[in-house]
Amino acid sequence: MFRAEVKERLALFENKNFFLFTVSGLFATFGNGLNYIALSWLAYNKTDSVKGVAIMMFCIWMPSILFAPLFGLLADRYNRKAQIIISNLVRGIVIVAWVLMWEMNIEPDLMILCSLLGVFISFYMPSAVPFIQSIVSEEDLVSANATIDMVYEFGTILGMGLSGFILAVVGIKGTLLIGGILFIIAGLFNLAMRTVVTSENANKQSGSWWYNYTSSLRYFKSKPALFMPYMSQMIIMILLMTIPIILVPYTREVLHASTRVFALYEALYSLGVLAGGFLSPVLCKKISIRKTLALLLLVMAGGLYILSVNDAVILVFPIYFLIGFWYFQLGPVDISFTTSLCA
Repeated sequence: MFRAEVKERLALFENKNFFLFTVSGLFATFGNGLNYIALSWLAYNKTDSVKGVAIMMFCIWMPSILFAPLFGLLADRYNRKAQIIISNLVRGIVIVAWVLMWEMNIEPDLMILCSLLGVFISFYMPSAVPFIQSIVSEEDLVSANATIDMVYEFGTILGMGLSGFILAVVGIKGTLLIGGILFIIAGLFNLAMRTVVTSENANKQSGSWWYNYTSSLRYFKSKPALFMPYMSQMIIMILLMTIPIILVPYTREVLHASTRVFALYEALYSLGVLAGGFLSPVLCKKISIRKTLALLLLVMAGGLYILSVNDAVILVFPIYFLIGFWYFQLGPVDISFTTSLCA
């Protein structure tokens, strides 16, 4: 069964548009992970307070909440491929330009940069989701979405995991520059995608952002058993985007450690992620998916609690490895559990 699943996923990449879109997503999420950590360090260094990190996160993610309906409408009415290209290229160009200006001793406000990135991040998903529907067949859609989700998560975790090492080697400027270049590369892969022409009726029924949104809400209402898995998936995503960020002030204020120690923590987190990816299928077969999910959440909670009461640098090394080890399994296991409820 596992071999058949892998074979089915690999067959998706014979579709050139799907291949280019997925590779673009890998570069973009890798760059996003790098920039996310680099901007956190920069915000913390400028304000010498966790408040700077909080404001940075607010500027990056608030546009997604404020402008989601507007960008969903744009995705329905205008060329989605063009909007995906704009999202990646503009983010890359803005970051590269900001670094070059910083190099010339011209420092634009950091929160303006974060807000611009936030706007063009929120520009991406309303166009990307229906675009996937237009490049794969209906029977392949579930596998395609699952594959892209895994690639996005892997790219983000890899970017965050390697960020500490890259920060230690090239500094904040160099890390941001690399992240910006990765966004530009992602945009170039998007440029190579072939534009898919769909009929107006098909666009409304299978591609409309508002249609998909309302259909999802109706489906969710009809299956209340999905509430808890969806809530856990939301919590998992919050953990993904906050744990590496919280580690920045935690390393400085609680552990009083250097950037190199932070780099080691992130490297161990990545190693844990890679090692953990092999264990979840075994656990799901030995005990149930539901019990595996509960065990993973319990271990994650225990690891985070230990970090909250600990101030010893050495103890964080194994704990952060275990957090990465168990965390990466949470997403796929929760998705598998949700899928089993939908069947």
